[in-house]
Amino acid sequence: MAPRVPKPKATTPALDDTSSIASSLSPLKPKASKVEKSKADKQLKVTKAKAEKIEKIERAGKGERKDGGGEKMKREISRKEGKDGKKDGGGGGAGGAGKEKVKAVTGDQAEQLIMAYLREQNRPYSATEVSANLHGKVTKTVADKMLKEMEQSGAIMGKASNGEKKAGDKRGGQWVFWCKQDPADSATPEELTAMDTTISTLRETTLPPLKTKTKVLTSKLSNILSAPTTADLSIIVSNLRASNAEKRERVQGFKDGGVKMVTKEESGRVEKESKYWALKRRVRKECFLTLEAMFLEGMPRDEVWERAGIEDGDAE
Repeated sequence: MAPRVPKPKATTPALDDTSSIASSLSPLKPKASKVEKSKADKQLKVTKAKAEKIEKIERAGKGERKDGGGEKMKREISRKEGKDGKKDGGGGGAGGAGKEKVKAVTGDQAEQLIMAYLREQNRPYSATEVSANLHGKVTKTVADKMLKEMEQSGAIMGKASNGEKKAGDKRGGQWVFWCKQDPADSATPEELTAMDTTISTLRETTLPPLKTKTKVLTSKLSNILSAPTTADLSIIVSNLRASNAEKRERVQGFKDGGVKMVTKEESGRVEKESKYWALKRRVRKECFLTLEAMFLEGMPRDEVWERAGIEDGDAE
């Protein structure tokens, strides 16, 4: 038998289809690089746009009334441009209108200022207090430095608030400084003797009468404070008047004869009879208790009282 002829492969037409599809597609465009615009170009465009805007406003303002409306629009645009310029410039002039600061002094001027302040106040101050009380004319750092230098040179006195000062130690606590006292201001021995004499005279001669007077015035003041006030007095007077009116009515009734008056003879007679019958009652009670004790030997008290017809009120 003759060998069979091999059949053609099926991949050949597939290749032809792929080539036809590829030829039908449009070729890809290369990616273009992005062109960056410089800041100068941007600013130039902004300036041109603003100039065109101004020209339009000027043209529109020619046909309007002559009341200055176009100028007003120009001012608004220029104001906006000024704001934009400040933004572009970073706002450099923003702090120019602030409050003017006090210029701080240093060196000899600071030393003279601190010395004059300590002499005027004549009391201890710390560096922080000196700087604050001088309202920033001397900074805290400069004040601390100058005060320590002045204390070391002997111009003023200083001491740490936490205890005794150690040699060469300026730390560990807050320091206070004060001005030295002028020896010329001290009193002489004669002046001191005169002061002692005045003090003893005041103690022995002037003070005792003043104490006595103070005691009397204090007593008067306590009496015045304890007395009723004007409002209280008006209430008291009203109550007394009402009480007096009531008593007058009773007295008037006695005078008119509407109430029977008891004479002294009648009062004495009634009192005498009361004493007589009180004595009789006491005697009769003793007799009753004696008889009751005799009957209680044979029967209880309730039975005795029931048979005799005695009530509790009569037995008492």
